Amino acid sequence: MGWLDLPDSMRLGTGFASTAHSEALDGVTSFNVLGMGGSSLTPEVLRTLFPDTDIVLNVFDTVNPVQISDALEMIDLSTAAFAVASKSGTTVEPLSLEGVFRSALNEIGMDNAGDHFVALSDPDTPLARRASDGQFAIHVPTPSNVGGRFSALSGFGMFPASICGMPTDEMTERAIAMADQCRREDADNPGVELGLFMAKNALRGRDKVTFAMSPSLERFGLWLEQLLAESTGKNGRGLIPVAGEPVLPEHTYGDDRQFVCIALEGEDVAENPAYENHPTYWIKVPDLPAIAGEFFRWEFATSIAASAMGIYPFDQPDVESAKQLAREALESGAEVQADLVSLNDAVEAIIDKSQEGDYVAIAAYLPESDVLTNAISDLRTSISNATESATTFGYGPRYLHSTGQLHKGGPNSVQLLVITQPSDIDIAVPEQSYTLGELMMSQAVGDVQACKAKQRRTEMAQIDGDAVNDIKAVAENIAHV
Repeated sequence: MGWLDLPDSMRLGTGFASTAHSEALDGVTSFNVLGMGGSSLTPEVLRTLFPDTDIVLNVFDTVNPVQISDALEMIDLSTAAFAVASKSGTTVEPLSLEGVFRSALNEIGMDNAGDHFVALSDPDTPLARRASDGQFAIHVPTPSNVGGRFSALSGFGMFPASICGMPTDEMTERAIAMADQCRREDADNPGVELGLFMAKNALRGRDKVTFAMSPSLERFGLWLEQLLAESTGKNGRGLIPVAGEPVLPEHTYGDDRQFVCIALEGEDVAENPAYENHPTYWIKVPDLPAIAGEFFRWEFATSIAASAMGIYPFDQPDVESAKQLAREALESGAEVQADLVSLNDAVEAIIDKSQEGDYVAIAAYLPESDVLTNAISDLRTSISNATESATTFGYGPRYLHSTGQLHKGGPNSVQLLVITQPSDIDIAVPEQSYTLGELMMSQAVGDVQACKAKQRRTEMAQIDGDAVNDIKAVAENIAHV
């Protein structure tokens, strides 16, 4: 429950301000976060809200070798700093990326590669101990009494913000103000009000919490997905967050929906007649620094909602199963081609198995891009039109650290569609026996196996051609069936 005290710790600068302006990072032009889930999603939200900073903030929460290869070309390594962000200090993805980027620095003749690295981790983790041995320029200790997805206002989120020159003083004020409001024992408590809204509707069968964001806040949906899915998706229950969904024809929204509309002052969410016929909660964010208050409001509300639904929000019992199966797949090098089908066949199978109250979770182990996300959006629309089901979407392996818990531990109303694609580009991980591509595929296979072990309906598809064109073609094919 230490997250309740984080707004006050922000005022004291605990965990970030005291080290954010260390001379060790003088001359840095980019700050690059290597993390997954709770250690990376807050910086991802903040970099989109505050793009015009003196130091560029990048977030690498993927092991996709195509994306990392592009990053190695894009970044000026000589003036880059890297944050290895892992609460446990053992997360395989950021540690693998650390090896790749350290090797890249050595290859350009940077003998002091460790001076370019910051460790963000709880005290006395393996990562923290390496930092104390001098392998990092700075160790930013993160609070051990705060779970990863509740750590937005800790060093995981605020150290990168402070390094890059974001308005952390104003963010602190907004976080403290929201925390004060959430201490009220009356009807004006914004965290209790929102939490009870979500729980009340979910207990009546409306468990699909569908977000509609104004343009500047779109990436906030990634953070919300993790918070709700991993906190409540267990023991066959949960809130199912639906973010980034296109506006659909009104008849496709079933009685399993509730909506939360979040708009930055001066911006609007897309119009949708469904708001008139389904429970809808509206939030107005007065300015950009107020996002810190929203982090706290939603953490509080999620805890309230979970309590009202009889769910313990601070564990993630089904995350480890996929990790273990991924490790086994990586160690065995098992061939999985026999389990792969075409995307069109996979989607047709999902449509055939569709039942009322389902949702389709699309997980793409593909290089992230706006054009690909837009193609997936077309596919989501076609699937919803064909099934009247909600859809979700996440890039792998990022989603494993967020909605992955919900897929396995939440209601068995999920149909998981995992999309993969072979690539000629791969990157060896220094001092390890695997490549980034092998790690990524093992994670896809491990998650599919974990979901099937939980009797989840799962399809694993492979795209052999151009991913964008193939996805658009399948979407169009479904639309005309």
